[in-house]
Amino acid sequence: MLLFVLAAALLAGCGRAKPTSVAFSAKDADFRAVFPVTPSRSVKTATPAGASVEVITYQAVTNREDIGVVFTHSATAPAGNDVQKALDDAIDAEAVDFSGAVSSRVTATVGGHPAEDAVINRSGASFRSRAFFRDNQFYVLFGGTSKPEDPHPNYDRLVQTFQWTS
Repeated sequence: MLLFVLAAALLAGCGRAKPTSVAFSAKDADFRAVFPVTPSRSVKTATPAGASVEVITYQAVTNREDIGVVFTHSATAPAGNDVQKALDDAIDAEAVDFSGAVSSRVTATVGGHPAEDAVINRSGASFRSRAFFRDNQFYVLFGGTSKPEDPHPNYDRLVQTFQWTS
């Protein structure tokens, strides 16, 4: 009987586990945030406007969400109207990379710096993105799910916990 009670208690707790979390710090991208699992790091070289820059991505994939942070820096920071144009261009590029269309855009701020939040959809998937500059540092936080109606709890937590380390 005792074995039956123990087994029933263990089974009753199944499915109620708290979402996992990993406090992560990326020194080379000057941020820290909470991810659902330790993110993988990748580096690509891009040549916007003819200048070669490293684009660093930290990405965490779970069964329900694909989230991450993309980081790069430029020699100079955009100013004035160029900031909004750069944010719009970044969101448009995310939509192309995702093979989707931007369904909404909202201007925002992150730590007093201009930002843009967007929702990008394609058939059978949804992608949320936040693009922003901090001086000459450029970030894109992203989160995608396989169903447009699915919530994005790990992306929401990433956005809420994102901080610069310097």
